[in-house]
Amino acid sequence: MILDKQTSGSLMGYHPISNRILTIRRAAKPWNLTLIQVYAPTNQAMDGEKEAFYTCLQQVFNKVPKQDVVLLCGDFNAKNRRGGVDRQVRIRSQER
Repeated sequence: MILDKQTSGSLMGYHPISNRILTIRRAAKPWNLTLIQVYAPTNQAMDGEKEAFYTCLQQVFNKVPKQDVVLLCGDFNAKNRRGGVDRQVRIRSQER
């Protein structure tokens, strides 16, 4: 994420969780913003690698302050129904 001088003051922190997940927190009104940027493993990856990624993503999501607005974005390597979907992924919003 690139910030100019004016918006750089709103940066509250960033955390590179892994080589596939990064979080950035910015001060905003009326609520702060947490951006979770991801690069998911492809379908060709081993099942264990995919499970570890989505488990880590869920843990990261659960740690975001409850009052924050969350923007989850990135490359999930998804296919549409015409291309076939072998797995449905949902991030649970536990008590948000």
